[in-house]
Amino acid sequence: MSGTPAYVAAFEGLRPAVLDRLLEVRASLDHAFSRLGPDEARELFEGVLLGLRTLLATGDHALHRGFVHGFVALREGEGLAPDHAQRVLVAIGDVIVQVARRDHPDDVTLILAINSAIRLTARMVTEVIADELGRRSAQRRPTEAWR
Repeated sequence: MSGTPAYVAAFEGLRPAVLDRLLEVRASLDHAFSRLGPDEARELFEGVLLGLRTLLATGDHALHRGFVHGFVALREGEGLAPDHAQRVLVAIGDVIVQVARRDHPDDVTLILAINSAIRLTARMVTEVIADELGRRSAQRRPTEAWR
């Protein structure tokens, strides 16, 4: 018997249905997703699902924070504000929960685990933004003394 919780296997089993649903609704999740081709959108969504699956399987917050930081940087690289990444990740999480409720309506543990992972992800995005603002503020302080 593996030490991996059953909800991780259930989450992994949802992956094909979640990917299909995310591709169907991608334009409503984010206007930038409508410009992506199906393969590019699938790759982005698979990355998010992998990040969430890793969090569910390991519970490793430091590892997940690295994923979140990378996702925020990716969105910033596309010219979008960091808080935009938070809205997108929460919207993706909402779709995952909808599919989980549809396909596993009696698996409360799975739905709670997904909700918890999304809530933690949103909080980490806030922390990443706060850290970046703090870093920029600290850089600005020495130059303000010269004025």
